[in-house]
Amino acid sequence: GMVPSCAEGGVLGVLCASIGSIQVNEAIKLLAGIGEPLVGRLMIYDALEMQYRQVKVRKDPDCAVCGENPTVTELIDYEAFCGVVSEEAQEAAAGSTITPKQLKEWIDDGENIEIIDVREINEYEIVSIPGAKLIPKNEFLMGTALETLPQDKKIVLHCKTGVRSAEVLAVLKSAGFSDAVHVGGGVIGWVNQIEPEKPVY
Repeated sequence: GMVPSCAEGGVLGVLCASIGSIQVNEAIKLLAGIGEPLVGRLMIYDALEMQYRQVKVRKDPDCAVCGENPTVTELIDYEAFCGVVSEEAQEAAAGSTITPKQLKEWIDDGENIEIIDVREINEYEIVSIPGAKLIPKNEFLMGTALETLPQDKKIVLHCKTGVRSAEVLAVLKSAGFSDAVHVGGGVIGWVNQIEPEKPVY
């Protein structure tokens, strides 16, 4: 669009500090149960005119968090959301990462593999790798998924971009699945390199 992002257009540092201070104050009010927090209201700060304005915001009935049928009901995996890979995952992925093209070759050659998608069901419904079985990451972290894995097949993990699958790979390696691998770039890499006609998100 015509409006540049903060990264493109730059941002005045003092504005971040001003808004940050207000956010801290709001958090204290919420935690302490005092004052009137900015719930249902949007505050607009005009630094040039030194004015604060408030706009009342109506509740969105379709909101994923607070709507009539919420789909976000627990805290997100923040490290995965930010694309941060733990040291354990990095160690597990070293030498055990394949490309989408390698996976396609294995599929075409009829290799004895089990492709496991560790994303969530809503992601799986948008796009998936052919033949992949959905087992969300949390089931591996809780230990319930390990007993369902075949012992006579090579396990190939994938997620959206390769972060969550690397974390699950670390779990599998520690559980004795030494030949397990994961797909670098995940399903996004698969779509970009193998099936560009499929949607991405």
